[in-house]
Amino acid sequence: MIRALPLATRGFSFQLRKRFSTLRTEGAGAARETAAIALGVFIGCLPIYGLHLLVCWVTGLVLRLNRLKMYLAANISNPFVAPWLLFAEVQTGAWVRRGTFHPLTRAAIVSTPLSVFGLDLVYGSVAVGLTLAAAAAAGTYSLVRRAARNGPFGELVRRAADRYLASGITAWEFARGKLAMDPVYRAGVTGRLLPDGGTLVDIGCGQGLMLALLADARAAYEGGAWPSGWPPPPRFDRLVGIETRPRVASIARDALDGAAVVHQTDARTTSIERARAMLLFDVLHLLPRADQDALLASVAGQLEAGGVVLVRATDAGAGWRFKAVRLGNRLKAFAFGTWRRQTFHPRTPDEWRACFERHGFEADVRPMGEGTPFANVLFRLTARDAAARASRSALPA
Repeated sequence: MIRALPLATRGFSFQLRKRFSTLRTEGAGAARETAAIALGVFIGCLPIYGLHLLVCWVTGLVLRLNRLKMYLAANISNPFVAPWLLFAEVQTGAWVRRGTFHPLTRAAIVSTPLSVFGLDLVYGSVAVGLTLAAAAAAGTYSLVRRAARNGPFGELVRRAADRYLASGITAWEFARGKLAMDPVYRAGVTGRLLPDGGTLVDIGCGQGLMLALLADARAAYEGGAWPSGWPPPPRFDRLVGIETRPRVASIARDALDGAAVVHQTDARTTSIERARAMLLFDVLHLLPRADQDALLASVAGQLEAGGVVLVRATDAGAGWRFKAVRLGNRLKAFAFGTWRRQTFHPRTPDEWRACFERHGFEADVRPMGEGTPFANVLFRLTARDAAARASRSALPA
């Protein structure tokens, strides 16, 4: 019985996470999601403090809308915004009822009956609520329609992200957002960038998001659910991930159980498995330049003939977009408590290309920050013949 308790506790926790995921994803569709956000904003503007949650819950049930999103939108009347919202509503109500605003003097405020302020607040909350709800609806509909255009890819993202639900809501939400918003993942499965067959090694795999997406893309293709207009996804015989952080590696291992092998180790100090394809997403620019060269030399030595390496790196010459990448890395390092040991050693695309050429690679470069503020570029590396590789690797950095 004592042994069963932790299992029961974990089972209860998993059921809670499943329930949360249901709330998070209910009421799908552009029209329903737009309605949920707009109604939530409108309810949040109403002066019924203490009842927002109840009203959102009942309205969502009746109209079959996403109750969680509705209530989050209703939190427009949070403690930081509520004072300004009340002021705007009272003044708007005064203008709607009488065509004038309340004078901002102590004498006028003291002499005005509370019933006048109350009626102004009621009228103003409806007017302001409708205005803000319309603005929220326009913004939400635009975003949701853009996401809906992903079509089948959105369904693929959902399946891959659901692998992380057992690891917690944070891991699940991170997977959903990252897979949907970061263009490198879609490019990896639909961009004809990777070969078929053999082994793929993802160095610095993090939670294993690319591995999860590749595994589910293969399952969809072999199950006949792959869109007819898309090129076939890359299908590997073996998927391997390498991650230095123990907790993140554990999340990846749990999510990819049976689909990939995840090693918690440092690729700089461990022999890399021979592979036909390798991934280095957002890894190299976090390493000192000597380590960049050492890792690339190891990758070059273990890449099979005709193999491909995909490297996503940041462009140090991209102005404010490069600064956005730097800021994002600093915030991430601070959040994970690694800011004291976080390093950042970016290069321009020309410098990256020269670095890759020293290790015997030909590099095809393309932008990989579309839809984001970040200056990311993707290099598709293919190896030259062994003699050329050996001679160039001997050149100084």
